[in-house]
Amino acid sequence: MGHNTEAGSDDRGVDERITRLHEVATELQSASTEAAVYDAMIEAAVETLGFDWCAVGIPVEGQFEIRAVSETAPAEKGERKIGVDEGISGRSLQDGESIIVADAIANDEADPTEESIVSAISVPLGEWGVFQGYSAEVGAFDENDLEVAELLAAHARAALDRIERERELKRKNERLEQFTSFVSHDLKNPLNVADLRLELAMEDCDSEHLRDVAVALDRMETLTDDLLTLAKAGQHVDDVESIHLATLARTCWQTVRTADADLVVDADLTVLADRTRLKQLLENLIRNAVEHGTSDAEEGESDVTVTIGALAGGFCVADNGRGIPEADRDSIFEHGYSTADGGTGFGLAIVADIVEAHDWSIVVTDSDAGGARFEITGVETP
Repeated sequence: MGHNTEAGSDDRGVDERITRLHEVATELQSASTEAAVYDAMIEAAVETLGFDWCAVGIPVEGQFEIRAVSETAPAEKGERKIGVDEGISGRSLQDGESIIVADAIANDEADPTEESIVSAISVPLGEWGVFQGYSAEVGAFDENDLEVAELLAAHARAALDRIERERELKRKNERLEQFTSFVSHDLKNPLNVADLRLELAMEDCDSEHLRDVAVALDRMETLTDDLLTLAKAGQHVDDVESIHLATLARTCWQTVRTADADLVVDADLTVLADRTRLKQLLENLIRNAVEHGTSDAEEGESDVTVTIGALAGGFCVADNGRGIPEADRDSIFEHGYSTADGGTGFGLAIVADIVEAHDWSIVVTDSDAGGARFEITGVETP
């Protein structure tokens, strides 16, 4: 609390409290629920700010619901006393600003819900709610107290946002696993049966109709394989390893049908990534460059050169082909987008999902040679 009269003493007090709050931030990194964050916040606030009592209120059905409160508080968890657009709490949430109330009795907007509230600090927690500390003394808090309270709130918001991201990633991965199971069993098993039956039928009958069926089944198998790859590509990457980009790029070049295209690798770079998915990313970008830059796809001829280079914070895959019109660049990563005959439209969508799964970023622009250039950034190195 801001009662020290000597500036040096006051500064030391702030420094000590900030040091303690950084320790709290480390503790919050391991919190796995919102409730754990709120409770840790209350405990740290009582310890470092000396509130008579404090609470965290979150918006629920148009009212603030108390989700965490200090032991000495004249309030309980679950209570709802004011609307989210009322009083100091409402303004703090709606405007996203911190507020010091020196004298709640003299402040018409304050409208305290308890007689013990004489002065207060209100700090927004973003969309999560509001943190407030109270004192029975007039003018109990100053700007130093507010600074520390805001630092505590910032640490709490970061922890809450992380928990929400982790929860959403878990839900996404569960949905992807369900979809993968569906494609693997419910779709591929009937296709395998159809393939076997078709093979037996073609032994007994040489028919153009059966050959058309074979083409259709091959197409369906390609689609299901791409769907499986797409689903797995989108699962968040948790385990990474050090990978020499140039070595992997040359391996990918050997596994993709590249006709007479040329590869130039100008990237002595080691990255942290999931090896399988980085390989899929490079293969798909190489395949995209060759297929869309081939001068005569039916003949299998190509005058395309694919260049893999290093960037600040990442790498790029560029070519000297036809390029990608600027008007199409926002849609090329969408599922089903394809300009190639017989294409499934999943190749670049898989690339985008792999990038997102690594928490990287990708943009497409023009290469120096007039073709397409895919820039992947946000890539970590050992």
